This record gives sequence, structure tokens and C-alpha cells, in this order.
Amino acid sequence: MRWVLSFLVSAFAAGASAAEDGLLIVAPAALADSLGDFVAFKAERLPTSLVTLEDALAHTEGVDDAERLKRYLYDRRKSDGVRYVLLVGDADVLPVRYMALDRDTEPAFHYAFYPSDLYYADVAKPDGSFETWNAQTEGFHAAYFGEVRGEHNKADPINYDQVDYRPELAVGRWPVSAPEQAALVAAKTMRYQLEAEKASRIAPYLCFSGRPWPARAGLVMVGGWVDARPQFEELYTLLGTRFDIEKRYYDGEAYQALEPSAEQVVGLLNGGVGLLLHAGHGSDTTWHECIGTGNLPEMTNGEQLAVVMSAGCSTARFATLPPYEPYEDGAGVRHTGTNNGEVFDAPPPAPACYARGEFNLTGLGEQMVVGGAGGAVAYIGCNTGSQPCALTLMAGFVEGAATIPNPRLGDCWTHAVSYYHERENLEKIEPTESWYPASIFFQGMKFMVFGDPTIPVGMPPALP
Repeated sequence: MRWVLSFLVSAFAAGASAAEDGLLIVAPAALADSLGDFVAFKAERLPTSLVTLEDALAHTEGVDDAERLKRYLYDRRKSDGVRYVLLVGDADVLPVRYMALDRDTEPAFHYAFYPSDLYYADVAKPDGSFETWNAQTEGFHAAYFGEVRGEHNKADPINYDQVDYRPELAVGRWPVSAPEQAALVAAKTMRYQLEAEKASRIAPYLCFSGRPWPARAGLVMVGGWVDARPQFEELYTLLGTRFDIEKRYYDGEAYQALEPSAEQVVGLLNGGVGLLLHAGHGSDTTWHECIGTGNLPEMTNGEQLAVVMSAGCSTARFATLPPYEPYEDGAGVRHTGTNNGEVFDAPPPAPACYARGEFNLTGLGEQMVVGGAGGAVAYIGCNTGSQPCALTLMAGFVEGAATIPNPRLGDCWTHAVSYYHERENLEKIEPTESWYPASIFFQGMKFMVFGDPTIPVGMPPALP
């Protein structure tokens, strides 16, 4: 039998209502049994419901499981006022939508695909109708969602599929595949929130430098990328309204900052920062010349877990990147990928909406959340190459954390995407001779949010 658990209770936040504050958790039936305590815990704090993926898919229609899931989220937003969505499942057990880019690479017939959970957040057009992310449906375009042009094809609009982009839902994902992983992340999340609640009860009675006892944040800027230290100084000023901040910059002496070594960054995590921001060179498994997956056992954190965001490349690696890497397409055909010599003489078949087995890859950000009791309670980062415009996303996230009353992770991220849409002028962006305008457009589409979107951001540090 499919297992469905639902709780509906009044939210604790002042002025909140079910129409504004609901949390929907979607999990495969194989993971749902491990979430009972977590669902009850969340239901004590805001209206919460859990549905199995199988039941969600059975209630809607679509071309594949990703579209059926999105239509279910759209319907729940309309019927129940769901605002926050937690997707429990890695790419092998819960559908992932790949967006399409006309990347200028001949062996791939000038196409590339990237995972995008923004697909599940942007559920409605401005008029309230369902947002398909699929305005172009002729021929192969019918299977290409969120299609972005402007890198190879200069005559078409960049927003080829006419996506709205701005999220109506605050969506986060736990990239877990097994019940024990789901239970571990649930326990981390509850521990983090309990500590936040305890600290928030005490903080108003404490004072630090003439203001309420602040949360702690860390800013980490490593080399090998654009020099974002001036932008980080702006973030430092904005965060300073709510956070006590420590800086770790490369060549940081001019900024009164220590060097961002692995020892220093692990020290920030273990020392109790609740928010850690990173920019600079990154990879699937590292922050350049800094921390990597090999440092995970050193991240003990204690009771104070961190929300982590990186603007660097690939640190939120999530799944295979077709057609360059091996993948399985929507018809079940396996491809070796252009990196291994495959050449496409027509538009490559779109990837399946599950990346199973060898196609379900992982990286630093994912492992900081699911790889142990320490590390991060949530991680936001790019699942492939990131460009300097990602700093605009980070600025939007920071603005949300610094200005939204009692901000939750999902509030800060939806604020970041809307901020990015406005500041980077996505409504009017047009192709140029450069590849960069297209990259600006789809930057927000390739960032992942690994974490419960309802956790607080900016909690005061734990008492000694």
C-alpha cells in the first residue's frame, strides 16, 4: 500500500496562514516511512502534508513523470495554498527536469542539457495558467524543456520556451536515495531548527555591540576565478545588520582577512557559523585550494549546522550532464556521450527524467548535506559551470537574509531568483556575438537548493 501521511496545523509565525505558509513534502514510498518523525515535527510549526511520489503522479497527466509532478505541485498550490515544497529524492528516485541550451559544440549538434529544479518552482504564468516551460513543441523541441538559445543560434530569442522564470513555490530537495540517508538529513534538519528556536528565545535578552545577539556568518573568497572580493565587501556591509561576520579571502591582508585554507574553512564550520558563502574556483569535489570531499569527516559542527551557498563552478554536482557525459534518453536508449567519442548528426535525444546508476553523480555540496551528521543543513550551488553573474544571485540571497523578517531558506532563494531576474534584465536580454548573454539567462536555472526550504536563515549562535 502506498503510504500517505498528512498533518494540518496552525503555523507559529505571526500573521501566517495556511494559504501563505503550507509545506508539501513529496517522497517516493520507499523513503516515506523514514520521515514520520520529521513530518510530525514540521507539522507542529506550520501546515504540513506528505504525499508519496507515486500518489502524486497518479493524480495528474503529462509527457513524463517530471511534468506530472509539476502539474501536481501546481494543483496543490491552487487548492491548498502550498508555498514551500520539499522534494525528498536524488535524481535516481525522484524526477529531474533537464533544461536545454544551444551550446556551441559541434559533436553535440550544438545542444546541452542541465538539471533544473527551478522547473518545479516556476509553476504558473503571470495570468495564473500552468507554466509548461515548453512553448516550442514542433519536432524535437517538444522534448526540450526550458530551451535557451543565443549561444549558437543568434536569430532566435534567448528565452526560446518563453519561461516565466520567477518562482511561485519555494522548492528545496534532499538528494537522498535510501531511507537511512533520508533519516540522517531529517535528523540534521530537526536538530538545526531546534537549536534555532532555542537561540531565538534567548537572543532578545542578550546584547552584542549595542544590538541583539547576532547570527554568525563566514565569507570565503578563493582564487582562480574573477576577483569578487569587492562584491563580498558589499555583502559584508549588508549582512552586518544581522550577522557577526568572519572573512577568509585569498591575498586577504588588504581586507583584514585570513587566507581561506581548508583548516580555516573547516574551523569556521566547526566554530559555529550559521551561514557560509563561497565564491571562486570550484569543481565537483572542491572549493579551489580549500575544502573538498576529503574534509567531510573533519566537519563536526556540533549543534550549529550551516546554510552554505557557493557561486563557484560545479560544487552542487547532481547528475550526469548530457550529451557530453554518458546518459540514458527518454526512450531508454543509453548514450556514451561526446566526451567519449559519440557524435550526434541531429539534435540529441533529451535525457530521461531519472538519472539512475552510473548517471546519478554527486559532488561536494550534496555530500555536505547527506554525507554525515556535520557539514551543512542546506547547500545552494551550481550543478555545472558557473559564471560571474552568479554573484547577482548571491547578492539577492543575502538581501533576503538581511531584510526579510524571520527569513526561511526558501524565502531567501525565491527572493534571489526574482532579484536576479530584475537586476540582470532577463525580460529584455538579447543575443550578441558573445556566448555570455545566454549564460546570464540560464544561470539561475542550473543552481540547486539542497535543503528544507522552511528552515530559518540567520539564527543566533548556540550558547556555550
